[in-house]
Amino acid sequence: MTEQDLSDLDYATGYEKMYGVTGEREDYLRLLQYQLHRFDNHPAAPNSDKALIERLGDQRTILAEHGFDPTKEDHIFETVKVDFVHTTARIEGNTLSLKETGLVLEEDAVIPGKPLSEHLEVVDIARAFDLMVEFVRNGTPVSEKAVLAIHEAASAHLDDCEPGEYRWDQRYISSSPIIPPPPARVPQLMKGLIAWAAKAEGPAIETAALFHLVFEDIHPFQDGNGRTGRVLLNFMLMSAGYPAVSLKADEAGIAAYYRAIESFTRDIEGRNGSAMVDLVAHRLEDSVGQRMLQLEQARS
Repeated sequence: MTEQDLSDLDYATGYEKMYGVTGEREDYLRLLQYQLHRFDNHPAAPNSDKALIERLGDQRTILAEHGFDPTKEDHIFETVKVDFVHTTARIEGNTLSLKETGLVLEEDAVIPGKPLSEHLEVVDIARAFDLMVEFVRNGTPVSEKAVLAIHEAASAHLDDCEPGEYRWDQRYISSSPIIPPPPARVPQLMKGLIAWAAKAEGPAIETAALFHLVFEDIHPFQDGNGRTGRVLLNFMLMSAGYPAVSLKADEAGIAAYYRAIESFTRDIEGRNGSAMVDLVAHRLEDSVGQRMLQLEQARS
């Protein structure tokens, strides 16, 4: 092993800096340090559909002026929740259909031929959604405490997980060459993300979608990051007066969702999250459009 200068490598141990490492280990440490530079750059959405986002903001204002409150849609709340739970579980690989998800949540049904784990999964996601809605109703802001509570509910029955606790080991994502941050950095990064969101001055849709991207990139938990992140996405949207949104759970929709995450994660310098912002905005376009139609019908 040749003499090395590892003093600039933040993630090399004291022992490694003193005695050196293999070439492979040094390459890994330098790659990790370069990749983690991405968290020094704020997320942005320079190519997002600004006209659509502005139109949705205007429609939200009109709905609010006529008493719309996304947490008080009692006549459709269960439908909205079941749809969200089904789509977010389907993204994780759950095979329960929309109808079966509704039966499990509304009638405590047991679906023949479907594993118990899938039943428990949708129940846990529903509990996390209910908790999030309660936070919004009470005016509770997105905070570290709220994030941990939502994760605790959403991941209650996951095996490789400590519900409500940040991860304690290094995680790797098999489908991506981008390395999540070491566990020691997770609390600091989460505090920074939450502080950034609280001060963000851009449109709420943009802030919510970008928050979701950075959250998934931090990958703060052993497991349950995706489902928790999608509940938090709605936490921010509903807090801003928008209805809950469900992502498309068909094959094309899931692929588009993961492409949006991957393109953002790989953009170490630019942190361009426009694809996810547009994906969320187009899903909201359907939800907001339905409420606007209901308002027009009520007026006529």
